[in-house]
Amino acid sequence: MINTTPFYHQSLIQTIKKVTTLSPENFDEYSVQLIVDFLEISHQRFCNQLIPEIEQNFLLLIDYFQDNNTLKILFNLFLKFQIDFKQHVRIEEKTMFPYAKILYKASISNSITPALFIHFSKYNIKDFINSHENSECYLTEIIFLFQKQQEIQNHTIYNVLIKQLCQFDNEIKTHAWIEDNVLVKKVKEIEDALEDFVKTAKS
Repeated sequence: MINTTPFYHQSLIQTIKKVTTLSPENFDEYSVQLIVDFLEISHQRFCNQLIPEIEQNFLLLIDYFQDNNTLKILFNLFLKFQIDFKQHVRIEEKTMFPYAKILYKASISNSITPALFIHFSKYNIKDFINSHENSECYLTEIIFLFQKQQEIQNHTIYNVLIKQLCQFDNEIKTHAWIEDNVLVKKVKEIEDALEDFVKTAKS
């Protein structure tokens, strides 16, 4: 059997890139499973690639501009941001993502057992909505302050780093939008359908 998942991930990425205004309807063709897979892969990329690259370039700039204390403060702010961000990622991957996957599998099952499991589950989409805090505005503030450092703006590493920071900022904002407006919507629809299924089966 041919694994077509990479193709669909690429398709989803192209959907994000080509639309000028994001709308939940742009993602109707993608399943909950695929959305979660995409978000998990994005988490890995953020934590294992983008953040280390940004840290490395921050350290290179600090080494070159050793008397610039503001630059050191901004780096410490970024370190605090990435600690909070990684904790945010861990919580999602231990709660919402597994729940969404189980929910999706229950929705395509012919058995009432998984539907009953969801029906009596202590976790639901409202828990995610009530506890979901996005930290991307914190990174936007760091970028704003970083751009005020005129002393370092002619350095090549500065140009690389500001590009990395802005790209990361844009990507996590889109990432958060997909979680809040696409994944939540799809999971809520499945929850409602499974509740109706359980009610019908009981009657």
